[in-house]
Amino acid sequence: MSADAAETYDALIIGAGVVGCALARSLASVSPDWKIAVLEKEDNVARHTSGRNSEVVHAGFNQKPGTLKARLCVLGNQALRAFAEKHSVPFKTTGTVVTARDQKEEAVLEELLRRGQANGVPGLELIDKKRLVELEPNALGLAALHAPSGAIVDSVQFVQKMAAEAREKGVRFAFFNKVIAIEETSDNGYRVVVQSNALRSTLYALRLINCAGLYADKIAHFTDAGKNYTIVPFRGEYLRLVPEKSGIINSMVYPAPDLEYPFLGIHWTKKIDGSVAVGPNAVMAFGRESYRLGDFRFQESLEMFTDPAVLKMFFQPEFLRLAWRQIRFSAFRSEFLKEASGLVRGCRLTDLAAGKAGNRAQLVDRQGKLVDDVVVETKGRSVHVLNAVSPGMTSSLPFAGHLAEIVIKL
Repeated sequence: MSADAAETYDALIIGAGVVGCALARSLASVSPDWKIAVLEKEDNVARHTSGRNSEVVHAGFNQKPGTLKARLCVLGNQALRAFAEKHSVPFKTTGTVVTARDQKEEAVLEELLRRGQANGVPGLELIDKKRLVELEPNALGLAALHAPSGAIVDSVQFVQKMAAEAREKGVRFAFFNKVIAIEETSDNGYRVVVQSNALRSTLYALRLINCAGLYADKIAHFTDAGKNYTIVPFRGEYLRLVPEKSGIINSMVYPAPDLEYPFLGIHWTKKIDGSVAVGPNAVMAFGRESYRLGDFRFQESLEMFTDPAVLKMFFQPEFLRLAWRQIRFSAFRSEFLKEASGLVRGCRLTDLAAGKAGNRAQLVDRQGKLVDDVVVETKGRSVHVLNAVSPGMTSSLPFAGHLAEIVIKL
């Protein structure tokens, strides 16, 4: 359904990904008399990050205690589980193991255990090699952290079900509508110009909520919000295991992460359909929706590599080492396999085929630092979700409630 340009909306949401759809559902529940619309430039919901993620429902042990991200992840795990059961969304509790290969990595597991216990992750425990092999016979490591609440979900169906529920509550979804300009009106509302194919139209909104994901900073800058941030796309590439090898793991097997960066490393994931995905890496993309190595978007790349914040990030020695390592994983499948084989044995190069890829909307601040926690900025009667990266899907339901509380107070 297209948005009606003749009326003013109480709330206009930009972006029909997991956050936008969850917010539409939540707002329609708490403000049933509001006229609410969701603008989306694609033909349906979850066409980008929300439909191209790992589909993992995270337990909540990676996040720093006391952060909004930590609280939302643990609550979101429970809420998503309940939503999936109620709405028949494919969901499976597999558990998660994070392995350690040496004493340094064992220290990381102890830190993750501390974080997880502080965050309230249920059933979290450190296990020895014997117990690890009982859970995952092909997993390698001296010890592991086991989180029984780790799970997997069909992310596209999850977003579709939330959108359907929002529609039942009266929310309008306007697809093929790209926002190209936003202006504040004299009554503190917003005039929003959208383009659909060759046609332009104007909508009006009393409140504006930016859930545009990979383009959230661009939308925010229309209202002079988010000036201290830039979004940098990091492409996560997956390989898929041939079906006859799908029994190599039972759950999800992760490496001990580098706690300095918000990336979890190449890992093994058992999918809803029983298949196995290996990955992702995290390589800078030459476009916000560039999902292949050779997909180069000149204007977006020019803007990115002339941004002072991105340049500061790029020339940090530690980041350069990380970036070069990730590029090797992308360019050479043998390097990808070598990294993955440090976690699980029994896989050969011929067992792997190209899988899907998705881009992470990573927020970078003016100092060139990668922002790890949730960032929501309010400007006038607009709210901008600038950072909702992993575990964004896991956290989406309680995060939507948090956003709705902010919006209704505008």
